[in-house]
Amino acid sequence: MNRRSFLSLAAALPALSAFGQSAAGVDFAKLPVGGMDKKLAPAFAAAGYGYLELFLSAEIVPGKEDEVFAKNLAALKALPIPTTFLNGFIGGDIPMVGPDAQHDKVEKWVRTAFPRARQLGVGVVTIGSGGSRRCPKGFELAKAREQFSKILGRIAPIARDHGIRLTIENLNTAETNLCTSIAESVEVITAAGPDVFLTADLYHMMRDSDPAEELRKAMGRLIHCHVAEKELRSAPGTKGDDFRPHLRVMREMGYAGAFSFECGWAKSVSPDKAIAAFRQQLATL
Repeated sequence: MNRRSFLSLAAALPALSAFGQSAAGVDFAKLPVGGMDKKLAPAFAAAGYGYLELFLSAEIVPGKEDEVFAKNLAALKALPIPTTFLNGFIGGDIPMVGPDAQHDKVEKWVRTAFPRARQLGVGVVTIGSGGSRRCPKGFELAKAREQFSKILGRIAPIARDHGIRLTIENLNTAETNLCTSIAESVEVITAAGPDVFLTADLYHMMRDSDPAEELRKAMGRLIHCHVAEKELRSAPGTKGDDFRPHLRVMREMGYAGAFSFECGWAKSVSPDKAIAAFRQQLATL
């Protein structure tokens, strides 16, 4: 990684050391918070959100010409807060696991996606992609895990060479059947190698009753976090869900990443109310 790429990554992840753990003097209660709806970017900026996290496939458009991406890039650069995180990695039409896994197509996808992501200033790409990683009926789940680890290990160095950290997120069992817990996710990224990390999604954990203490299994790998309330996948402060059991464990682990609100927005809860409710929990652990 050249010096310019390193400095850009450091700007996207200001508090992370090389191992995703807390740098000295980091105030956990003041870690960055971001949103995932670009239409709300002005409201996010006014409320103190630090960044946007958007869908890679929709914004980076790896399957389309450079001219299409250039228009997207200009529009995103004009927003009042930067897009420094991406998720929504790849569609289910390009499977990463199963008898029809298409790893060459995945690599081709990222060889366009990652250079474009760096032009945008992205430092972390999270792989959710429940359809692409779903183990087909009748296919051995252990084999699917092995395939998922293999493709992650294959594309992570490409991400690294573009100043990007690659993560996967735990999903819930209603969305996919692979990496639906913190423990299973850690198993897969560990097999993939040292360049693959974890985005802990607290909504998915709560939906599947994955205990907060399980986060400790991700020590040294946990670099990002998604947040939404359990019942309606709503913004913090809507129903009043308490995230502090998870946040307390993360603080004890030395977590120094960011928190993205991956949620719907009720009329009663504006971005400023949501971030205030969440920061109140961060400050009262």
